[in-house]
Amino acid sequence: MIIHGRSKNKDKLLLLAKENAEAIEFELTQSAEHAQAIAAKCEGYDLVISCGGDGTNNHVVNGIMNVASDNRPALGFIPAGSGNDFARVYSSGSIDEMIQQCKSSTFGHLDLIKLKCDSLETHVLNMLTCGIGAEIAKTVNARKFKMPAAFNYYTAIIAWLAKYNAPMLEIKFNDELIQSETFLAAMGNGAYAGNGLGLNPQSSADDGMIGLSIIGNVGVVDFLKYQSALKRCEYVKDHRVSYHKTTEVFIKVLEGTLPIETDGEFCARLNEGEHLCVQLLPSALKVV
Repeated sequence: MIIHGRSKNKDKLLLLAKENAEAIEFELTQSAEHAQAIAAKCEGYDLVISCGGDGTNNHVVNGIMNVASDNRPALGFIPAGSGNDFARVYSSGSIDEMIQQCKSSTFGHLDLIKLKCDSLETHVLNMLTCGIGAEIAKTVNARKFKMPAAFNYYTAIIAWLAKYNAPMLEIKFNDELIQSETFLAAMGNGAYAGNGLGLNPQSSADDGMIGLSIIGNVGVVDFLKYQSALKRCEYVKDHRVSYHKTTEVFIKVLEGTLPIETDGEFCARLNEGEHLCVQLLPSALKVV
């Protein structure tokens, strides 16, 4: 078990680990990078259990993907973070259930998303967003242990909607090419991000496709208008919002700068002329 060292559920998770001490080893993380380093050394184990939020899951997944595929353990999840958006679409069940599934070699498989740009190459489990979502994630993470999660997310959303300048992007996918000012391009296996906002209702973690949602210039009033639909993970009927499914996306920055976040963690900022590529890795992750 890899347990987020600052999780509010840390004591409960430690108790679970100790109750299953014959079958389970555990480590507390000291940083996000520490979670990835621990997972990267998991060769020879049958199962790695990620105990944290979407950011912890992301780092654990990237660590596991450093292990050769024929020696890569299965991955299980116990949601113990602030957003837990991936847990809204996928659950591994209890520790006992995970152990039994491993003993009987009863595994499932989930897709992963691979992001590549000039300064970065990484895997994404739940969702990556380009644009305002990355600025929101950066603000949320800077103050996440100082205020309640929902209040943190929503105040950050409102603040950035009031001041964000959308870059001009060129987005290529399937046989389409879109050039527009883009507030948000969300690419996901999971449907939710931002503490329960259904940005990608068309997404599924095991269908061999990436859900792509593109949002044009919107503001605070629009968010308040569509908030209930987003919470219910419904399609927003607005000409500035479009939904797609694909296996590969190319984005080039034509004007402005483009911030990027993966699974709720700010990771890069692209300048004019720079580009990124997003590709699907079907059934890349063995899970319980």
